[in-house]
Formats: sequence, C-alpha cells, structure tokens
Amino acid sequence: MNILNLLIKEKDTVGVEINDLVIRVAYFRNKKKFIKNNTEKEIVLIEEIIPKNIISNGVIKDKVLLTKTLRNIWSKEKIKDKYAIISIPEDKIYSNLFPFPKAVIGEQLKQAVTLAIDFQLPFKKDEVYVGWENDLDSNNSNEVVISAIPKNITNDYMTVLNNADIDILALESHIASIAHSIKLNKGETTLIIKENSESITLFVLKDNILKFSRTLPAFFLNDREALKNEISKIKNSFENEYKEGVVELPLTEATIRDDYTKYLEANNSIGSASKWLISIGAAIRGEIPKDKDKMISLLPVGTVEAYKYQKIKTFIVLIRNISIGVSIFFLFAFLAIYFYIFSLSQTIKNVSSNVIVSPISKDMAEKEALIQRINSISTVGASILSSTVNWSILIDEINSRVISGITVFSFGATSVSEKVYISGIASNREILNKFKKTLQDSTYLTSVELPITNLEQKGDIPFSVTFMIKDPSMLYYK
Repeated sequence: MNILNLLIKEKDTVGVEINDLVIRVAYFRNKKKFIKNNTEKEIVLIEEIIPKNIISNGVIKDKVLLTKTLRNIWSKEKIKDKYAIISIPEDKIYSNLFPFPKAVIGEQLKQAVTLAIDFQLPFKKDEVYVGWENDLDSNNSNEVVISAIPKNITNDYMTVLNNADIDILALESHIASIAHSIKLNKGETTLIIKENSESITLFVLKDNILKFSRTLPAFFLNDREALKNEISKIKNSFENEYKEGVVELPLTEATIRDDYTKYLEANNSIGSASKWLISIGAAIRGEIPKDKDKMISLLPVGTVEAYKYQKIKTFIVLIRNISIGVSIFFLFAFLAIYFYIFSLSQTIKNVSSNVIVSPISKDMAEKEALIQRINSISTVGASILSSTVNWSILIDEINSRVISGITVFSFGATSVSEKVYISGIASNREILNKFKKTLQDSTYLTSVELPITNLEQKGDIPFSVTFMIKDPSMLYYK
C-alpha cells in the first residue's frame, strides 16, 4: 500500500496552450449536480490574451511577465490544486519519424533509438532534451517519433512554471496536442496547415500519428505562391512514397474528435472549435493514468517520473505543515495553561490577603485537582512532542546543500537511525562531485555514499546518494 496515496488527495490535470498571443486552459470536471457518485463530466475553457513580445517563435522573451500572467490565471480561476500538461509552440522543436523493423522491440528498440539520437539528430546530444514514442500499430514496422528541443528553451519554461507555482507533468508541442484531439478520417493521410503569428507549420498526420512536420519562416505568410509550392512538394513526396492521396486541411477548418464534441456543444461562448484543439488535446493527455503515460515529454524526465516527483514534493510539504501545525498547537496549549494557572494564582493570592484563617473550601479543592490534571496533560503533551520527528530540519539542510545543476526528484527514509536516500539528475560529473562534497561538509550528515554509475554519460547524469544522520536527536522537538 502506497502511503502517498493515502495521505495525498489525487489531483486533476489541466491542459495549457501557450503561444505568442494567448494562453488557453482546458480541463474536465464532474458536473455540479446533487447526485451521489455523479461521474458525468463537463469541460472548463479559459482564454487569456497576453501582451505581444512575451513569446516570439516559441522562445520566452519576458519570463517575469509570463510568470505574472500565469499566476493571475491560476489565482483567478482557482486551479492551484491541479497538475498541468503544457503545450508550447513547435517553432524550435525538431520532430521526425524513424522506422524500425517489427522484430526490433524492447531493449533492442531502445538501443536502436539511442543510436538514431546519437547520429541522426541535427543537434549535439548534450544541448537538447530528447523524447520518443513508438507506434506499434504500423503494418510493417515500428515507427518511432523522436522529438528534441534545445535545453535552454525548456529550462526557461520550467523556470517560469516553477515561479508561478504550477506543478508540471509534461511538456509537449502544439502538434502533439492537436494529434490527441483532432478529428481525422481513419486510414487517411492529412496535411495540416497551421498559421502562427510569425511562422507557418506544415505537418502530416495519419490515424492521429505524426508522420512529418516542418515550420516555415514568416516570409511564407506573405508569399502565398511560395507556400502553395511548398505544400505541393510535401504532398507529392508523400503520395510517391506511400502510393496514396494526401488531403489538405487548414487548421482553422479542423474539428474535434466525435467523442469530445459534446463538451464543446455545451459551451455556447467558446467561438471557433479549432482554436481549442491544442488546450483540449493537452487536457485529453491529462486523462491518461499518470503511471501509463509513455508519450513524448520535452522535460529532462518522462511523465511518469515527473508525476512521482510532484507527489513526493507534495508529501514533503504536507509533513512540514503537519509538523508546524503540531508545534503551534502545543505552543498555544502551553500558553493557555500558563495563563490559566497564573490567573488562579492571582485569585488565590487576593483571597488569602483578605482572610486570616480559613478552611480550604470545596471550590478551591476542585481547582487544585484541575490544576493537577492540567499539569498531567501538559506533561503528556511534552512527551508526545519530544518523540515526534521534525523532518523539515533535515529537508531544509538538504535543500541548503543543493547546488546549481543538481535537480532532486525523490527523498526517502524509514527512520532517523537508518540510511536516508535522495535521487535526482546532475547536469554533469563535475557538478555531481561538488554536490557530494557539500553533503560531506554538513555537520548534520555522515557516511555520505555516491555510487558511480553511467560512466559513459557526460550530461544529465542520474544519481542516488545515501547518508546517515550524525545525531538523530537533532530531529526531535526539544
């Protein structure tokens, strides 16, 4: 049984489209009806126009203003308790289809994809984040879609989302989100024309699987003849290769899948359905069970790992808040008992000053007994508090030792007297060694161990560190 699932309420997921001019958010929720165990859903759609020049060609130009805009949306719409699938412009994202033989599966397929990433991508591997997914329904081969994005672009989006307190599970392109939601005829190859504010993207889908994509510069927005020729070249290439016709479809004329049309029909003020394809597509991905999402994510880690990290982060915050809450409760209890006893002592002093000799009254005897019971309760409370582990002290110590280039994903400990472990990703081997040294310099930690693995890997090195707490008593309330 997973203790995280018991203590932490499962969050819903929102789909978020970010582009040069607007942010759109879509998510599903149960309809607000007074019906027990109601499972009928509706969709919530949110649109916020953003100033120009915050984002240009998929690159963030003003991180501060974008952070503020996202914070305002999350606060105004009260969606802080949800995870997010973020869909960003495809201008700087490279995507390509690589076919492999049907017999290449499992570990062999992973090795083949790794070789394709090493030798066929038009980037240096150390400069990009890469994700891939395969289509096992292809008739003759494993068709693997590989996507890559420069690390600095992803890092900028992650910085903005973290500063806006948004729990992100996956980062994908507009094209990937559209593929989740667009309505296409089964078995038909479709060339989709997507016009952006500063570019035009041409991409081919078949059975909602990406086969090809290319982003053209702003020149083609004004030269329609050149655009027409480029479309014709792509169509001819696909028709010659696959021996089948290719259908053209401007994105503005596209519609949503039939099984989601009912949600749009219930929203009379949404405008064109095509403009919601991206945010709804991201929301549809959010409906997939978090531990089964194997789709491409352009984050440093996959969706499953990102989900585990977000749950652990929420759990740590929960434990910290519980510890603080318990401390405050006992503090107020102590103060209340102190002031009550002080009041009683003052009353007794005033009475004794006016009475020379007086037998102990029944009321005074009852108050004395009450004081004794209060003292007993206070003693028990202090005993409980002294045996409560304050994990936040250790968490704060670890956070103070994390250096730039180190990302921690998980933290685990069975007890204060056993080994504690943390795991994550280091940007390179030198940063990882420096991180180990900072842990060894801690006055609170001892027996720091960092097994050396993945020696051939130069960047984004996964690691797992174990250590002991030098003085476990420091974690208990005094």
